[in-house]
Amino acid sequence: MVKNVKKAGVGALQADSSARDSGHFQQGGAAYAQSRPTYPAELAQLLAQSCVEQGLAIDVGCGSGQLSVLLADHFDSVVATDVSADQLAYAQQRPNLLYRCEPAESMSTAAAAADLIVAAQAAHWFDLARFYPECRRIGKPGAVVALASYGVPYLEGALNARFQRFYWQQTTRFWPAGRCQVETGYSELHFPFEPLPSPKLFIRRDWNIDQFLDYTKTWSAYRRALIEGEREIFERFSAELTEFWGDPDSLQRISWPISVRLGRV
Repeated sequence: MVKNVKKAGVGALQADSSARDSGHFQQGGAAYAQSRPTYPAELAQLLAQSCVEQGLAIDVGCGSGQLSVLLADHFDSVVATDVSADQLAYAQQRPNLLYRCEPAESMSTAAAAADLIVAAQAAHWFDLARFYPECRRIGKPGAVVALASYGVPYLEGALNARFQRFYWQQTTRFWPAGRCQVETGYSELHFPFEPLPSPKLFIRRDWNIDQFLDYTKTWSAYRRALIEGEREIFERFSAELTEFWGDPDSLQRISWPISVRLGRV
């Protein structure tokens, strides 16, 4: 279990959780930690190098702490927050890393304390009209605000054609409205900070068929399909992709494009 988790008020957590697709990410912390792709070290390096100082980084909506632990290698201290205690229960520990169970729109960080405020694969769940003022409150003058996301994965050859058809044609109705923001790399979100340049990065993994299918089961779209009694759509895709895959133990390259919107307070 995670140590050093501070709980926010019950009312604040309930209000925020209602926006997170009926609590999909309030549950399934173990599966998320095990089956989601981890960020490359280059992302944490980019974020650290964008900051004037590397004192305190705030990882908002941190989930199981995938980016948080990477930031801990570059900052004196990291505070990672999420509204899901279940997600935080599976987060990795570091001596200079503190987890807090609290909403993005009302953080306990002191004013003008943070050098970096980052939200990775999470900003589309926030009430941005309340989150952005929080960034200005807790950020030092000149602090960096970053919205990071990884998009739709790409596979090789015939596998990719079948997967893209599944994603764009068969799962669309199960995704929450905010998913389109991830697909566009948050490029359409209002972002009221002085823009900074950001290079293109990728997550790359070599996975077998079971690893890839386990990843698809962490999607909020998968949970919605189960709720609506449409499990068969995912089961049929799993069977077809397994046939395309060939040897189930063979490894295939999976690539996710990373988009980062960087700005300065």
